[in-house]
Amino acid sequence: MPISSSIRRREISTPSDAQVLRRARGALSGLLRRHFWPHRNWFIAGTLFALVTAACGVGYGAMLAYVGNALQCQIEGGAGGACAPVEAVAEVLGAAGGRAWIWLGLGGIVALTSLRAASMYAMTLANNTGVQRGLVSIQSVQFDALTDGDFARLAQTASGNFVSRFINDVNAIRDAALRLANNLTKSLATVIGVLAYLFIIDWQLALIIAVVYPVALGPVVALGNAVRARSKKAQQQIGEVTALLSEGLQAAQTVKAYGLEAYQKDRARAGFAERSRLFLRVLSQRAGVDPVLEIVGGVAIAALLGFVAWRISDGTNTLGDLLGVIGLIGVAAPEVRALGSINTVAQEGSAAAERVAEITGASPGAPPGPGAPAAGGLPADLRGALAFEDVSFQYPDGTRALDGLSFTAEPGETVAVVGPSGAGKSTLFNLLLRLYEPSAGRILLDGVDVRQAAPEDVRRHMALVAQDAVLFDDTVGANIALGRIGADAAEIEAAARAAHADGFISDLAGGYGAPVGEAGRNLSGGQRQRIALARAILRDAPILLLDEATSALDAESEAEVQAALKRFSRGRTVLVIAHRLATVRGADRIIVLQNGRAVEAGDHDALMAGNGAYARLARLQLS
Repeated sequence: MPISSSIRRREISTPSDAQVLRRARGALSGLLRRHFWPHRNWFIAGTLFALVTAACGVGYGAMLAYVGNALQCQIEGGAGGACAPVEAVAEVLGAAGGRAWIWLGLGGIVALTSLRAASMYAMTLANNTGVQRGLVSIQSVQFDALTDGDFARLAQTASGNFVSRFINDVNAIRDAALRLANNLTKSLATVIGVLAYLFIIDWQLALIIAVVYPVALGPVVALGNAVRARSKKAQQQIGEVTALLSEGLQAAQTVKAYGLEAYQKDRARAGFAERSRLFLRVLSQRAGVDPVLEIVGGVAIAALLGFVAWRISDGTNTLGDLLGVIGLIGVAAPEVRALGSINTVAQEGSAAAERVAEITGASPGAPPGPGAPAAGGLPADLRGALAFEDVSFQYPDGTRALDGLSFTAEPGETVAVVGPSGAGKSTLFNLLLRLYEPSAGRILLDGVDVRQAAPEDVRRHMALVAQDAVLFDDTVGANIALGRIGADAAEIEAAARAAHADGFISDLAGGYGAPVGEAGRNLSGGQRQRIALARAILRDAPILLLDEATSALDAESEAEVQAALKRFSRGRTVLVIAHRLATVRGADRIIVLQNGRAVEAGDHDALMAGNGAYARLARLQLS
């Protein structure tokens, strides 16, 4: 392929900056609409308080002008143009002349600033409440999407990246939402109110601000767009650092056992340095906003004050006009700066919203395989007859895990699957649980293609005991009860006895109420496996999946658990994955996998007599 052709094709497929910007803004507006709009009453209240705050700010400048005019009128002995507006206000309020006019203005200033402070507090409280409720909605939907999401995606992505999206990305969205809620209405209303008042005093004053400040919008918008791109990269790198920290803490035993402290420290320093570099680039671009506004603001203030001073000297404006302009500048300048920074923060929020939308908008699972039948469902009284018919599976990277696998398993039958690492044993279980979909072939339960049923319906008829027994940071009893939510204490204890777990549980401080700790760290590996087995027994499903379920047990405990499994397995379809062939000697049928294909099948004695792959594995383990 010619190089120029390849470049053209890549350019065509690469989205333009405008497309990326539209996508980012669409993601942010979608999140705001979906998660914040339901709490609009809080934002409506915040908007009303923002309008009160803006009105008080403009009134503050007007009151300063009144006081200045009252002072000038007092100094000039009741003569001059400054007295006219003062007398008009005093007449409306019924105030006496002289110094009473000044005290009236000072009291008005105190009242307006007090009301402005109260309305600002109420505005912030209302908007924060609405934003926090929206964030709870976002995080809940994120977690729901991950929990219900595609297993393949979860398995391929470092958990730290997802944690980062829950914390750092949501924080960026929170900052953007709060800035928009707290500053947009208040700042816009204040600036509009100030301009309107200046037009009343002198339209030429208002024109100076109306011309000078918009000049700053171009550089501010450009800086904000640059921040969006940098911010997305920075957020991605935070996920990598979070994953590195999580990995290092979970692997503490291995790190110390192999003396890897220096290696881990170097990795962490490199991650922190890269995080700092990206963050500084974001900050440097974000920091450019305030200087631009500062320069423009300084020019505007100088122009306004110079213009007013000149107009005072020729008698067009009054001392009150000057004080009013100074007060209004003090009120409006922070609002103009806040409006300028909103674009930058919104761009950071847009970048974060894109990453959140990648989770919430992802497909809930892998698409059905070729030729998937229309949805129907599994029978409610499923017996558990299982059949793999010419099933193949290939990972997205092209690795073939299963290649035309076919076998059956009937209720009351125990079928063991053995073979070297990478033969496809765990993939078989993942396909059966519909964590993946077959690339070809089909899987039947009681003669029904599993693709006719929802994945959760398929899993409802199965119980899994995995090699890595997963326990949650809760009590022993609560972990067993996860097998069937709502089970009572008697059922939980019966399942524990059947799994030969009741003895050690009774010896724990707190018994079934004893905490297992994070990932079950308060228990030994064998104890965790027996609790996982009790959970599976409590589930009382027609199909039992055992993936190295007794690998962490000593010989005596394994014998006890095997006896318990034999009793529990009556009438159930049992699939067993095991490396230790002693574990599967009693299976009704043993399937030997190599490179994703079944190369042998039969019971232990028949396979040993055949002197094939199974016999070689057995001799290796006995040697």
